[in-house]
Amino acid sequence: MLDALPIGLYVVDRDLRVVAWNRLRERGPLGRRRNDTIGKPLRRALGAPGFRATEPVLREVFRTGEPHEEIVETDRLYHVRRLPVRRGRTVTHVLSWFEDITERRALEMDLIAADRFAFLGQLVSGVAHEISNPLAGIAGCAEALASLASKGDKATAREARQFRELIRSEVARCEAIVRFLLDSSRPSSQSTADVGETASLAMRLLERHPAFTRIRIRTLIPRSLPAARIDADSLKQVVMALAVGAAQAMPAGGTLSVRAGRQGRSIVLDVADTASPVPPARRSQLFEPFAAADAQRGAGLGLAVARSLLRSRGGDLVYRPRKGGNAFRVVLRAASGKA
Repeated sequence: MLDALPIGLYVVDRDLRVVAWNRLRERGPLGRRRNDTIGKPLRRALGAPGFRATEPVLREVFRTGEPHEEIVETDRLYHVRRLPVRRGRTVTHVLSWFEDITERRALEMDLIAADRFAFLGQLVSGVAHEISNPLAGIAGCAEALASLASKGDKATAREARQFRELIRSEVARCEAIVRFLLDSSRPSSQSTADVGETASLAMRLLERHPAFTRIRIRTLIPRSLPAARIDADSLKQVVMALAVGAAQAMPAGGTLSVRAGRQGRSIVLDVADTASPVPPARRSQLFEPFAAADAQRGAGLGLAVARSLLRSRGGDLVYRPRKGGNAFRVVLRAASGKA
């Protein structure tokens, strides 16, 4: 039966001995013949480098009973799942599942590129509206300055300086909008970000946001995390969008948790809340532009933009329902780096 599955997989027992190894795991540069692996230590099947990378993950699944998944890049791109197999309450085996997603991810990236152009096109009308507001303010201030210029007393000079500062702040708003558009349309594949530092900065910026008045924030981000393959501004934008959405879903107050950790070659960052879980019927629409997640989170582009930003940089954003709340997991590729 295992040979009929269109994915490569193997199963190990608690001593990390191979008890199952299907035919697809015999193929490719990392493949091994089944007769050379069954009943043998996994170290022998994977070789020393592969075993060193895989052993801690398997031990953790045996210890916690929780599944583990990550994206692994070799000559191909694989979605790797480590699934606990139980007898009663005891985890007796771990099944490692390898799905080749190279072609699918390439197609997704093509679609993301197409969506990016479509999305930027949709933004044009909105951006024109957003820029028109500060420009109207600038025009009004300029008229006022022209009128005040003909008066020479100190009071009018002070008022003129105030209008000058207003003009500067409105121009800065326009520059920020244009900068956002440029950053969204041309991400740098070489940029890296310190996950802890960037997430902490994002949360500091939100401390006085009205939605956070009754929110208790908990942050747990190890200092030992490597840098992630994403620019800091994009990561900050994603964290802020998730945090604001979570806070808005808890108008009566609650707890917002931000946690991060290492999973193989990936870094995961979870933004969790204690709001009512998103109804199952609406979860498939969470990442659609302008689709409401729920009545309190509201509609908009936040989640759609966040996932688009992450996927265009080799990461992902997934919804993870949890008991007593919701969690969104940001998956990032570590700048330094398993099958």
